[in-house]
Amino acid sequence: MRFTISAAKPEDCKDIERMIMELAVYENMPDQVKISHKELERDGFGPNPFYHCLVAEVPEEHKSKDGNTTVGYVIFFYTYSTWKGRTVYMEDLYVMPEFRGNGIGKALLGAVAKLIPHGEQKENRPHFETWCFFKVRFLLRLHGRILIRVLS
Repeated sequence: MRFTISAAKPEDCKDIERMIMELAVYENMPDQVKISHKELERDGFGPNPFYHCLVAEVPEEHKSKDGNTTVGYVIFFYTYSTWKGRTVYMEDLYVMPEFRGNGIGKALLGAVAKLIPHGEQKENRPHFETWCFFKVRFLLRLHGRILIRVLS
């Protein structure tokens, strides 16, 4: 299946919001989502963005059963460790269920890894926080260099 990975644009925020809610429903926590596409646009696309986002899109002929062509996203931000220096922290990595198994998640993760300034970040690997077993299993299978902090 063909797909593209690109930097999210403000007009992608409604699709990102939709997928955040899909992820929250999957994790049985839809009532925990307190933001809308308006906050996503304000916080990610202003003069000093709080986060960065990449989106995965499929061609129109492969759109979802609900008519969506934006089928995945990864939200990440840069942070600073007093012990290790610059680091990239990934908040969410999501691919719609009907598009999983096509390499989209791997491509999103790889695109974030390419953004890490080699030589500037001490560990040269993204950090990803998750409590979901399925995400942990996917990430471990995908790339052994990712640091995962499992929440209890």
